[in-house]
Order: sequence, then structure tokens, then C-alpha cells
Amino acid sequence: MRVSGAPLLAVVVLAGSVASPASAASSTFVPDADTYISAAAPGTNFGSIARLRVDAAPRRSSYLRFNVHGVSGRITRATLTLVPASDLRRGFRVSSLGDVSWRERSLTYRDAPRPGKLLGTTGAVKARVPVSIDVRKAVKGNGHVAFVLSSRSSKALALFSREPADKADRRAHRVGPHPPTLTVVTAGAPGQPQSGDGVPTPGGPLGGPPNSPGTPSDGAVRIAAAGDIACDPANSSFNVGLGKGNACMQQATANLIDGKGFAAVLALGDNQYYCGGLGAFQQSYDLSWGAFKAITHPAVGNHEYLTSGGTGCDTANTGAAGYFDYFGSAAGNVGQGFYSWDLGAWHFIALNSNCSDAGGCSTSSAQGQWLAADLAAHQNTCTLAYWHIPLYSSGGRANKNSQSLWTQLYNAGADVVLSGHDHIYERFAPQDASGNLDTARGLREFIVGTGGANHTSLATIAPNSEIQNPTTFGILELTLNPTSYDWRFVPIAGSTFTDAGSAGCH
Repeated sequence: MRVSGAPLLAVVVLAGSVASPASAASSTFVPDADTYISAAAPGTNFGSIARLRVDAAPRRSSYLRFNVHGVSGRITRATLTLVPASDLRRGFRVSSLGDVSWRERSLTYRDAPRPGKLLGTTGAVKARVPVSIDVRKAVKGNGHVAFVLSSRSSKALALFSREPADKADRRAHRVGPHPPTLTVVTAGAPGQPQSGDGVPTPGGPLGGPPNSPGTPSDGAVRIAAAGDIACDPANSSFNVGLGKGNACMQQATANLIDGKGFAAVLALGDNQYYCGGLGAFQQSYDLSWGAFKAITHPAVGNHEYLTSGGTGCDTANTGAAGYFDYFGSAAGNVGQGFYSWDLGAWHFIALNSNCSDAGGCSTSSAQGQWLAADLAAHQNTCTLAYWHIPLYSSGGRANKNSQSLWTQLYNAGADVVLSGHDHIYERFAPQDASGNLDTARGLREFIVGTGGANHTSLATIAPNSEIQNPTTFGILELTLNPTSYDWRFVPIAGSTFTDAGSAGCH
């Protein structure tokens, strides 16, 4: 079955190949198998994951196999196209693979066949921007053909696989939204497509960039937020990143973000358990929320500073080194963990509630002085601040160390504060820094420690707490209008709790 001059995403609907008129000379196929292997988990199979991975440290390689059929005539071009789910400055390598007998749901690092000849190397790749590689030397005609993706970079790269993220779609054997494709062009037939016909071309987003930071015509932007996200890859509930029971549900919460058009993602700290070592980030967080790394603006949590008790967690993680290494410049300056940015009409401020690690949280500290200058320089109508450890919470883990930060925000007329730390969802009425109800100038606080790691319980219900839920994983979706905001808690599939409302900015 073939494609000629048709947009790829309009025709790729089932694994195998795609139909088109018989006269066409271009045939496009999606894999009948794709998976990856990891030296960090040599006996683990990742065939059900909705992402492919390549990495040099630890070594991870992706395997793809296509069943080329219905092709006649001399092959003039064969192009492998993939859609990255994250960025990678050094790109990746594509090699041939002579062994096509491996199975998607059983292949592991221990028994994976060795790659063959190098077919090509990409340059830098961008999330959601398709990249194509010439693989003509490996495609001889009808039959199975396989490829191996690898990288020399120590920074992990995620790419979309043929599997959809949703479990129901996987059970129905549907193909994911951006599967790898192999396009084979033969000579001599009428209507032979030129470069780019029927396949996505590198250099431009696929169908317009999902999660585009562009502002709609009404000035509103949508963001997603949660903290306390990914569990340790050695956790008994990890289950190759899919979780089980009531823990390690980071993929389920990531599914609420994927493809929904969010302009930004706020990771509210303790983004990686048990310790935020670089190895843990690469082996766990990166499998799920790592797909949105290009639009993520993280806050640092207390677990990111640990130096024992988890994967990649030793003295090398001093100063939250794994967190800063993984997120890079998006996390702000190393050793600080506080920064600001703008989106739409809103000003965003990420702060570090690990006060001793940040050099303090008082008004005289480096962070306090920076915050004062930042607020003076940004007179936006609407301001949202976020940090990990809450000033107020009914979960028992609130801490007064951020009270001076709250006071500065209150005096400057800020509107919203997001935190995690307690693994619950909670919404407060607007308050001042002393916890007094103030509907005119107070900041509304949301606790969104529901990113997937596990749940914690409620303690004493705090004054001005309007709603609490300690049993549902999910994300907070905020629609930020020029002078107001709408909120909605979105639960993972199978859960029903939600919360929604609207309020104006000061």
C-alpha cells in the first residue's frame, strides 16, 4: 500500500503501511516493532513504552523494524523520519541491522543484536520537529529491514515510538500520534514525489508545534503544573516507568499533558525521587515528563539536594547537581534555583524554598534581594510564583521559611502561588503572609504534589483551605488571561476528582 502527495499524519492510521492510488511511486511504512535497550537495566524490556531513547551514559539504543512490501521498480530513495520528543544538540546516529528476528516485547540489552554499518548522523534536533535520514543503502526491496539509533552524547534524547501513550489505545493496537516512518520511492512511475512529498520535512514543526508558546488571539495562555513526580527507577512499583498500584504514576500524569497544546509546564520540585541524581532523572523522569523538557520551567525540591539513598545519589549530587545538569539553563543559575520569565501577559517567578541551599530566603538574602529587584522591574498586571515547600498546607509539611518571600509578593500585588511537597491537591482562599483571609490583595495558593510519585495523607485542615484531596494523581491546568485566570485540576485516567474556578488579578 502506498502514499502519493498526501500529508503523512492524514494517512498513517495503522501499523504496517499506508494506502494510496496504485500509480504512486512512494510507499510509506510505520514500524511493526520498535523498542529501546538500556545498559542501566540490562534485563528489562521497554517495548510497551511510548518513547524511544538514545543516550551514551548509560548506553541506551533504540531498535526499529519495518516490513517493506508492495514495492516494485528500482528504489531511488529511502528515508527514515522520526519525531524527537526532546532536544539534543549533538543529534543521533542511525545504523543498519542485519538481524530482523528480534521481538519488540522481549528484546533486552543482554540479547540485543549488534548494529551494522553507520548510515547517517543527524545534526542538532528539536522537540516536535521531524528529522529525516537517508537509509537507501539498507533498503534493498520488499522484506523486513531494521535500524539502530544511538548517540555519543551523555544527554538523553527521547523520540516518539509507534506506541500511543494511552493504555486504551495500546490495547486497541492504535498507532501513536508521531510514529517513525520509512518512505521508499521507486523510479519510473508517474507522479513520483519530489523531496518532502508525503513525508514530514526537517526544519519545520509537524502540523504546527504542539505545546507552542504562541499566545492565542484573546491573549490567554495555558500551562500545566505538578510536583513530586517521578519515582526512583529502582522502586518496586517503577514497572519500566508505567507504575503500578498507587505509586510511580508519572507516565499517567504525563499523558494529561502530551499533545494538549500547553504553552509551558511547571515542575514544582521533588521532580525525581528518591534523590534527584542525574542517573535517576535520565532513567525515570526523562521517560515521561522529559518529553516536555523544552517547555518546562522547573522548581527545585528538597529531594533534589540529597546525596544518599537513591539512584545516582552520592556526593556528586551535592548542590542538586543532577537537577541542574538535567534541566540546564532552564533551572536558572547553578547554586541559586531562582529565576523569572514571562508568558503572555503574566510574569512567572520560580523560587528556591530550600533556603539554606539558596543562601537564605529573608529579604536581606541574595534570593530576597533578587526577588525585590525582579518585582520592581516587572509591573505585570498578573504574577504567579512557585516553589516546592508550601507556606500553608493541610498535609503536615508546611514550613514558615518562605514567609518573607510571600510578604514581598503580597506587597507587590502578586496573585498566585504554586507548591508541592505534600503529595496532595489543595486550594486555598487568598491570604496574606500571616495566613489571614484577604480577598482583595491576598495570594491564592495551590498545593499540587500530585505528579505521580505517591500519596501522603492529610493532617489538620489549615485555615482558609477551600478543598483538599489526598488520593488523586493529576495536574493543575491554568488558563492565564490578561487580567484573570481559570483553574482546573485534571485527574489521571480512571479517577474522578476535579476542581475548577476563576478569579481576577489584583
